[in-house]
Amino acid sequence: MPILEKISQSSQARHWTDSIPLEFHYTAGVAGEEFRRELKKTGMFLASECSKCKNSYIPARMFCPSCFIEMKETRTLEGPGYVYSYTTVNRNRTGEPNGPVTIAMIRFEGAKGGIVHKLEVSEPGSVTFGMKVVPILKEAAERTGALTDILAFRPA
Repeated sequence: MPILEKISQSSQARHWTDSIPLEFHYTAGVAGEEFRRELKKTGMFLASECSKCKNSYIPARMFCPSCFIEMKETRTLEGPGYVYSYTTVNRNRTGEPNGPVTIAMIRFEGAKGGIVHKLEVSEPGSVTFGMKVVPILKEAAERTGALTDILAFRPA
């Protein structure tokens, strides 16, 4: 039955069960690779700086979203981040009870963007907007340059 024909009886509907094998590989890109290398090597976060509008972005990126020019300058972010937004969940991705786990959007002074990651707090109710946080990183020898090198963020 062609796609444009209408079904007048439910017995005309057909289906089949199968799967489509999908394979993909995500690359972080040039700026993302610099960000990951810096995280692995020094444990610092790398931000891109636009030479035209003077905005900084984390994670690092190749082109300024405001000016559309290539960003070649980078800097490491000093000091703590702060909680921009957060939520506490009591279940994992499959719906099984697991928690509570607090997830936050961490932003940094003087940079646009941020990092979404776990917060290590004793009580979920103790988290506040604007709370200063610092990353807890894996040991230098164990780092691979992935965001999983950040175990969590904790209050500063």
